[in-house]
Amino acid sequence: MEGNYDIVGLNFPIFFARDPIQGPDVIRSQYRNPKNFLLDFDALFDLLANTPEANHAGLMFFSDHGTPVGWRYNNGYGCHTFKWVNKEGKFVYIKYHFLAKHGTKQFTDEEAVRMCGQDPDYSKRDLWDTIEAGQEVEWTAYVQVMQPEQADPELLGFDPFDVTKVWPRQQFPIREFGRLVLNKNPENFTRDVEQAAFSPGSMVPGIEDSPDPLLQFRMFFYRDAQYHRIGVNLHQIPVNCPFMAKSYASLNFDGPMRADANHAGNKQYAPNSFSNKFRPDTAEAPYKVHDSVMSRKSHFWHEGKSNEYDQATELWTRVMNSNERMNTCKNTAKYLNLVKYPEIQKKYLAQLYRISPDYSEGVFQLLDAPEFSMDQIVELSVDAHTWYKEKKFQPLGGEKLTGLYPPGGSYY
Repeated sequence: MEGNYDIVGLNFPIFFARDPIQGPDVIRSQYRNPKNFLLDFDALFDLLANTPEANHAGLMFFSDHGTPVGWRYNNGYGCHTFKWVNKEGKFVYIKYHFLAKHGTKQFTDEEAVRMCGQDPDYSKRDLWDTIEAGQEVEWTAYVQVMQPEQADPELLGFDPFDVTKVWPRQQFPIREFGRLVLNKNPENFTRDVEQAAFSPGSMVPGIEDSPDPLLQFRMFFYRDAQYHRIGVNLHQIPVNCPFMAKSYASLNFDGPMRADANHAGNKQYAPNSFSNKFRPDTAEAPYKVHDSVMSRKSHFWHEGKSNEYDQATELWTRVMNSNERMNTCKNTAKYLNLVKYPEIQKKYLAQLYRISPDYSEGVFQLLDAPEFSMDQIVELSVDAHTWYKEKKFQPLGGEKLTGLYPPGGSYY
């Protein structure tokens, strides 16, 4: 075994934010209100209203796709772009898809609310009981593959390293490469689940990160969060130990609850004259640096552009059927009605208008006595793609920072 490989992902193939600094804000916008500890729909919709790129994921979130019938009928996606590297150092970019073997099923909002009251543990119970009964729980694993020379947004029409965007399957078809099978339940929840420490930085030879900044930040702060939650020696906990695996070059020493040999008499620094940092039987693949530019300007091709909404528009108009669109409008309006500030409602509907006028109008018609008109939404939507975007940081005028070298010196 070469190690534990953790793939960060969701039950839809994109995320709400591409800026790594904004990642925690997405999570906090879904927290309870810090003052009264009640659910805070003002915060959720305010963030969506001011983050144009978030509304692709927001569309999926408020559709029935956001309420799957348990784990077994739920697809999984490694939202980020990764690299597969061979022993010669040649690589391709890939995206992971894990498609439920028995298909997908979704609750309507009414069914989901009822199930929350009848059996809040439904998803967990269904998965547990199925595995205990000896039945298969399986996903088919697929990848989309992109050659490095294809990874140019000017050629593709989208940024392949933007986690708020998908790779169209017509351009990059999915290829089957394996199975993901669950066949054993945890023996003890604390030991096997609560102490598990997942991190996108847990990779194995042949797999590397892409130029996606959110992935790169997650590789750091997920592990850092686990150090605070569990401790610096979390790798010694059995659930986090790769089965029969040897450490390549672990250089961490000491710390609370160190229970192994603590490297015994090995030198506690590297390099040294007595041991090699690398296993001699491992091919060292040269790491190719895609982007050497240090700058405060956005690396994201869609930043401040109207094509921000293209893929969300495609999802609404061509992928979703009329019943799915109707349910999405109902689900969205139900929770948008709970927002106390008309300005937030209006700005959010302006974002939806840029995805599709039908989407915005469908939600607007279901609001309880809105304090603004549809005409005001239309007028407001004109520059919605620029909201919360600093002009001086946008890659405008044909600038392409990704993959270019600074013309002279370094940026500080």
